[in-house]
Amino acid sequence: MNKLIQFISRNRFIHNLASYFVIKLPLFILHNFSKYFSIRKILYSINIDNIKGDYCEFGCFTGASLNHALNTHRNYMKSRKMQFYGFDSFQGFPVEVHKEFKSKNFKSDYRIVRKLEKKFDNCKVVKGFFEDSLNDENIKSSIQKISFAFIDCDIAPSSKKVFEFIKPRLSNGAYIMIDDFYNLDKNGENIHKIFREYFDINKDVFTHSYFGNEGVIFRFFKKDE
Repeated sequence: MNKLIQFISRNRFIHNLASYFVIKLPLFILHNFSKYFSIRKILYSINIDNIKGDYCEFGCFTGASLNHALNTHRNYMKSRKMQFYGFDSFQGFPVEVHKEFKSKNFKSDYRIVRKLEKKFDNCKVVKGFFEDSLNDENIKSSIQKISFAFIDCDIAPSSKKVFEFIKPRLSNGAYIMIDDFYNLDKNGENIHKIFREYFDINKDVFTHSYFGNEGVIFRFFKKDE
């Protein structure tokens, strides 16, 4: 093995080949692979630590990562009952504050994503802007505990209602996975700033790991436990 490592470390052709693939491969593919691996690892940890609660994804877009989370649960956590929720307006964003994250690029077909409810009996896809859907009394009463919150809403204004919703529902040991955590919008705002209005880093949430581009994962521990 040492000889193989030495050969690879000194072989410029292999260096250039690896570099070529990393440069040519679209960044969103690398990002999504990283995101998928993170979702699998978190679900594994939730299972072995027996963290009670639902999976809630805020900004499910085409349903790709929600589908992956459900597949992971089906393959590795069959004996554990767990409800999966996907929230999205399917119309884009409530405000236009970022040059890349624009509504015209992030509209998706609710009818297609909702087909996940037929494929998985533990899935619920909720349509609407967070200000509306997370104020719905049925949703508030249905989701009592959250073990895994995946926030993929892209812009700071959308994250505020999400953090307000999940904070009192997070189980001890729950995971908070946030995409585009540090990205700045045209007003100089980012999700990181909003997050700190609701959580105390290194007091009730602790940095667990990073994923993709600007993605951060935290673990939540109740102060009195």
